[in-house]
Amino acid sequence: MKRFKTFRRTIRRPFETATYLLFQWTCPFLPRKIVVLMARFLGKMAMLIPSRERKIGLENLDRVFGDTKSDAEKRQILKQSFSTFALTMLDVFWFMWRAEKRIPKYIKFPKEAHVLYEDKPLVLITAHFGNWELIGQAAALHKSQFISIAATLKNKQVDRMLCNLRKKTGQIIIPQKGAMRTLIAHLRKGGKIAFVLDQHTGADEGGIPIDFLGKSMSVSSAPAAFAYRTGTKIILGFSIPQPGGKYKVISLPPIIPPPYNKENDTAQIAKELTQTIQNEISSFIRTHPEFWLWAYRHWR
Repeated sequence: MKRFKTFRRTIRRPFETATYLLFQWTCPFLPRKIVVLMARFLGKMAMLIPSRERKIGLENLDRVFGDTKSDAEKRQILKQSFSTFALTMLDVFWFMWRAEKRIPKYIKFPKEAHVLYEDKPLVLITAHFGNWELIGQAAALHKSQFISIAATLKNKQVDRMLCNLRKKTGQIIIPQKGAMRTLIAHLRKGGKIAFVLDQHTGADEGGIPIDFLGKSMSVSSAPAAFAYRTGTKIILGFSIPQPGGKYKVISLPPIIPPPYNKENDTAQIAKELTQTIQNEISSFIRTHPEFWLWAYRHWR
């Protein structure tokens, strides 16, 4: 069985790399309407083909909503979720070309969202919701850069190309090793850091048990600890898909950490702040479940 899995990965990764290159070379030149239609088609196909992702998505929907939603409603949510994720991935390529024209045209920034790009230190928290990648891309156009840690893909070649692509659109990606010192120093210099905080983080990586969507999940308390130690406010930002392949970026009211005191229990304060963050994310997901990435093992 182990040899079979190794063989499967060996033959799959060249296909993944070829697919990535195909989208990178073609997607930026497609009309916006075609990109949106492609995402919808991929979402429908994902529901028709039995897969591990479809199974995980339906299990997560059952876990969160139980009998409060019908099977048909859950399937519709998951189909839209797949389409949203497909459009997010296609948009990584589509917005890299003529970003200075496309981003202002297709992304709306209400006045309250401008807090994300003020010339002040900030801890930005988002989730795998809507198009989380676009916030970093849009920040570059506002001459405001966020430092973030990107999860490493198993396909190293695709991981390297994707990281280079993100850097081209103005994002700053750093490796996980040694990241804590870099992020704290960046905040103290008045910079901004960003985290996607709706995914499992093991205890060996600093994860702590938190209530998320009514279930216990282990998540990183690092963003809250950074904010507390540096006295930096926390902003939750999301990009909500709109008709016509557009997005609306919104930000929630800031979460202000208490003044830092080395005599206080930093771990407990970070846990309380982290729970507050997860409560906000949970509420947002319940309001717009069709835009969240359900096909991921958030609970383990």
